[in-house]
Amino acid sequence: MRSYVSNVLGRQLVLHLQKGEDVLESITAAARELGIRTAIVTSCVGSLRQAVYHRVQTLDDDAQNAFFTISKPIEIGAVQGMIIDGVPHLHISFADLDRAYCGHMEPGCEVLYLVEVSILELQDADYVRRTDDHGITFIDRR
Repeated sequence: MRSYVSNVLGRQLVLHLQKGEDVLESITAAARELGIRTAIVTSCVGSLRQAVYHRVQTLDDDAQNAFFTISKPIEIGAVQGMIIDGVPHLHISFADLDRAYCGHMEPGCEVLYLVEVSILELQDADYVRRTDDHGITFIDRR
């Protein structure tokens, strides 16, 4: 186990995404424009017309992922994760009219009516993602 401590909270960003915007691309663009390198995505709710995500498929040491696109009226239950070195790593829980889903958010999650996102910057944290022997990325100090 690795643990890291941040003692300085920075800006608190709230995004209002409108119809047709891509959630992941919008969060990435906002972080880039504001120079946010490390942050926690604390909340994300709203509706999507399309969700794109992936999830693991096996128990093998090397992850095998399957990618899915759901194009229906969708309610976001939760999105959470971190922005490390300016790049979001987010997981999404959502439901259409028939079932619930959960996985790693991918580009292509398109807003149906609105999405609201809150992000909390960690100013004294300078983290990067490194890749282990199995191709899995993990957080580490720069």
